[in-house]
Amino acid sequence: MIATIAATGLALLICGCGGGGSSSTTSAGSAKASAALAFSDCMRSHGVSSFPDPNSSGEIPKNEVVPLASSPQFRVAQTACQHVLPNTNPPRSTQAEVQAALDGMVRFAGCMRSRGVQQWPDPTIDRHHPNDPRPVFDLHSSVDPTAPQISTDMDECQHLMPQSTSPYICSRVVAERIPGSPPGAEGCGGGSATVP
Repeated sequence: MIATIAATGLALLICGCGGGGSSSTTSAGSAKASAALAFSDCMRSHGVSSFPDPNSSGEIPKNEVVPLASSPQFRVAQTACQHVLPNTNPPRSTQAEVQAALDGMVRFAGCMRSRGVQQWPDPTIDRHHPNDPRPVFDLHSSVDPTAPQISTDMDECQHLMPQSTSPYICSRVVAERIPGSPPGAEGCGGGSATVP
């Protein structure tokens, strides 16, 4: 199954976005490579042992990351490691991309409920990104997305998402598994760099 990455900075590290030529670009590239290596180390230290190192250009090989991204441990590690990524401002999603993601997530929610996960909510627009709204499943603590049966159900419903993206999920259960998370915090993950 193909799933993609929610972290915008990781998307830039994977796709190798950026220019070349000036010394400021060179130092930015060096910073990107350092951030990519730190992110890879962090992901492995948080249980994704096969997360790859960046290549010589500082890019994380997408073909090696995609198979890992549907794992619940990946989502937990990604949330824990986002702090090492560079602060970037990606292109905003178009209304059509947001609508496609929302439509797919509505179908995904119906699939989850049909598989017996009655508490699975319909998607809402993410309140954490007011300038770049994206559909999100706000699970709070009603559903544990890392539970084995829920993960199996998510895998079975994955095909309903647009362009094989994974659903963007926020959950207190995810945050509780991240060392140092404050009580009541929510951890978010999933989605895609190009489609919310």
